Amino acid sequence: MRKGQWVVPPRLTLWSMWGGGRVDLSQARFSSQDTEIRAVALWGGTRITVPDDIDVEVKGFGLFGVLGKGAARRTGRPGAPRVVIKGLALFGAVVTRTSTTGTER
Repeated sequence: MRKGQWVVPPRLTLWSMWGGGRVDLSQARFSSQDTEIRAVALWGGTRITVPDDIDVEVKGFGLFGVLGKGAARRTGRPGAPRVVIKGLALFGAVVTRTSTTGTER
């Protein structure tokens, strides 16, 4: 689990196998205007929480699994960071949700 104040790199890879993982970006600072998150869930799940004022796009494939939900495609405030989540869910889930926590980036 990753949450609280931290710096998000331009590229981040997440793996979940036979279990779950969570990444909370609601209080994070983005080191780049564009961030790519690669999320793979095999018989497990990954939940990514994003602030409600950033651009989010979810792409990928789910086989007997779930990919997207919540913040799957959303436009944030002008000039906001952009997060592209590229996911693969095999018998698992890569899901997103939004947080209304106000943060400075």
